[in-house]
Amino acid sequence: MRIGIDAVHISRNLKGIGRVERNIVETLAESTYPHEFIVFLDREPSEIGLPQSDSLSYSVNRSKSLIEWEQVRLNRAARQHKIDCLITLSDRVPLLYSGRIVLYLFEIPDRRRELALENGVGGFYQRTSDNLTRFVFPISMRRARLIAVPSQFTSNELQANYGILDRKITIIPAAVSSEFCPNDNNQHKEQVRKRYGAPEGYVLHFCSGDPRENTELALRAFALANISTNIKIILVGDGYVNQDELTDMIYYMQLEDRVISAGYVSDSDLVDLYQAADVYMDPSLYEGFGLQVLEAMSCGVPVLCSNTSSLAEIASDVALTYQPTDTEGFAHGIEYLISNPAQAEIIRDAGIRQASEYSWNTTVERLVTSCEYALG
Repeated sequence: MRIGIDAVHISRNLKGIGRVERNIVETLAESTYPHEFIVFLDREPSEIGLPQSDSLSYSVNRSKSLIEWEQVRLNRAARQHKIDCLITLSDRVPLLYSGRIVLYLFEIPDRRRELALENGVGGFYQRTSDNLTRFVFPISMRRARLIAVPSQFTSNELQANYGILDRKITIIPAAVSSEFCPNDNNQHKEQVRKRYGAPEGYVLHFCSGDPRENTELALRAFALANISTNIKIILVGDGYVNQDELTDMIYYMQLEDRVISAGYVSDSDLVDLYQAADVYMDPSLYEGFGLQVLEAMSCGVPVLCSNTSSLAEIASDVALTYQPTDTEGFAHGIEYLISNPAQAEIIRDAGIRQASEYSWNTTVERLVTSCEYALG
């Protein structure tokens, strides 16, 4: 069987979906299956650090936008290579492609689009893309031979909101790469903290411009927490939806000397930031899987997160969880984890054990099995 892997987000998306596609490709490169794998990209694999392997080959098809990629380039490439089954992580399948598709869907786009509209996120291209998604997504659900989802939460949403039959859905959790691991070297922790200007410790939070990240609540909870003023909060990512608004929030909360914006960081730097953090805080309003929570647990940082959407599944009983509207709850969680190192260590160890149950080898094996089923 010839299986195609849509991996365009590796070069176009610096967030979770790109890391997921990269891990799928890297795992396939080290695996042995009785199938042929063609990885579809819009940049040369050497440009984005993908491995060369006898287990797979690459097909590079340049495109100017994701819309062009999905509806033109990917369709042509899959036909040209006579793909038997195509795996894609996109909300929108190629409308003119008639082959079998396994859709690996991390979340339905409805809530993401609603939050973007409420917060005025995105320009003309984003609005055009969102409108296209509204039209194409229901078609994608019908066109996919099988829909793989990473959580029971996403499965339930598909069934409730789109009437997808349970037999068409398979739950395949994602994982994290092996570099996301604990580091118990105290000297390493001290070096990372000094490098980022937080020698006394810090709370880590993602702030990449997605309204779901609930950054305002994270800052309010941090400001409210009864902890040493030497403890910082480090924001990782491309920044808040409105940077001027973020600056004003920090000013009015009197956090000017305690907020550190690290911006976008490489995966290796992100691992360092996880490993040296006192707390990872994720009060997300909506997550189809919760990759960052899993990364944090894998790196051995105590997790404080929402108890809604898929995060309740990922965090299970190995994290402190609160409603994503509960500022006082999150503030209490920060206080508890920083003021009770023995309890924080118990939560940390439980998180490491929980994260170790997720494996890319298992994920990829089940995706390949899904393709076999789709053809069967």
